[in-house]
Amino acid sequence: GVQTCALPIYVFKDCSSLTNITIPNGVTEIDNGAFSKCSSLTNIVIPNSVAKIGENAFEKCSSLANIIIPNTIPKICDCTFSFCKALINITIPNGVTEI
Repeated sequence: GVQTCALPIYVFKDCSSLTNITIPNGVTEIDNGAFSKCSSLTNIVIPNSVAKIGENAFEKCSSLANIIIPNTIPKICDCTFSFCKALINITIPNGVTEI
């Protein structure tokens, strides 16, 4: 069968020293709250293999300034970027049908 690879719920929650992360190709989902409260996270690279970003995935990432959403994501869930006070640039592709 087809195997999916997800970053589990709250896997990096409260990792306040995490500053940059590149999610490897093959990850298909960033689960709810996966990077919640990573207050020093400034840069994240999301590959095109990701098809879902869960609720509160980047909640309270207060240093996150730039993010590019891959073309493979059709929906941005509730509170995905809530309390991201430093967010100045977000690229949302045409394929997103629901925010």
